[in-house]
Amino acid sequence: MMLKGLVIPTAVVLVAASVTLAIGPQSPERTRAIGFAATICLAGAFAAGLVTLLPVSSAAGRVATPLAAVSLRIFPALAALAWLQARGAELKAAGADRFLVGFYLAMLAAEVIRAIMVGSARGPKPR
Repeated sequence: MMLKGLVIPTAVVLVAASVTLAIGPQSPERTRAIGFAATICLAGAFAAGLVTLLPVSSAAGRVATPLAAVSLRIFPALAALAWLQARGAELKAAGADRFLVGFYLAMLAAEVIRAIMVGSARGPKPR
């Protein structure tokens, strides 16, 4: 099984969270905000990675699987941002919204680079 769909985004979010914790001021509020953002991104990445591991045999399944993975990756982050706007004033004040966007963009960049590398390793399809 290809576990790269799980390992790469998880590693990127963990490294981003670790670096963010290491630099900048240390406070319990900031640590909670980083933990919140990392947890949301990791949950989405893990769910999306699990979906991509499912065997797919039909053409519709090969289209639906990546769409499901993208949805599972983005909707938890969007829902968390909406919650931060509505009820998460303490976490938002500590920067959770910025950390969430930063971690998500780092994870997305890693996924794009991985997709480009996998696509170019396969080469063009023969006609």
